[in-house]
Amino acid sequence: MPSVRIWTVESDYDAQAVNCLANKLVTHLQLGNLSIQTVGKGALPRGQSVGLSKATQNYLRQEDYVIFVIDSDGTMARHQRAQEPNSLINQVKQVVKDSRFAGKVFLVESVQELEAWLLVDCLGIFCYFASKRKYYSKNCREKVSKNRSFKRLINRYQKGNTENIVETESGGNGAKEYLEKFSELILCELNPNMPKKNVDREKYRERMSPDVANYVIIDRETLGCNNSLRELGNVLAQFK
Repeated sequence: MPSVRIWTVESDYDAQAVNCLANKLVTHLQLGNLSIQTVGKGALPRGQSVGLSKATQNYLRQEDYVIFVIDSDGTMARHQRAQEPNSLINQVKQVVKDSRFAGKVFLVESVQELEAWLLVDCLGIFCYFASKRKYYSKNCREKVSKNRSFKRLINRYQKGNTENIVETESGGNGAKEYLEKFSELILCELNPNMPKKNVDREKYRERMSPDVANYVIIDRETLGCNNSLRELGNVLAQFK
């Protein structure tokens, strides 16, 4: 059974969310018994690329392949990071280019943020929040889809290409902020009388990403909404 270690070097929450999405890709693409393991930011070694190379070597003693997943932020932020020799993205690229790891180590950049991968299925995101209500705890997608007001909101936020949810400048709003705003409106749709402090408390936070991922459906339609998520599937498909 081929085994893969996916390393989301920027976030431990991303590691959990990507584990869920990657396993859904394995199922959708019919990749058989491909084994997925994930680690996050906490697994980063101290030091520069030599430490990262050593850690990658160690993972390849346990797994057949390593895939780095890192956010590819807006144009300004990406350009800035590219100019920093010791930036995380440049360290990862050095490891990927290492001839010792040829055919074994890969890089997938999530454009623009991991939240852009979640946003391929806004109905699923809506159901994450709705399912906390007893009425929507079963057959949530069907019930939500029958509500015209809910569907209007979902259609308004569902982008044909979620990679186009881009920060206009370094530090600007991106997919994460887009999802936060969407979640606020979902909560208000579910309960128009919800106090603002409750909305602020219950709206999307990065720590929710693994649970939200559980509600995201991966199929041909949703994969068509994000090229970088589809690229992760393409890389995994090489290991079948």
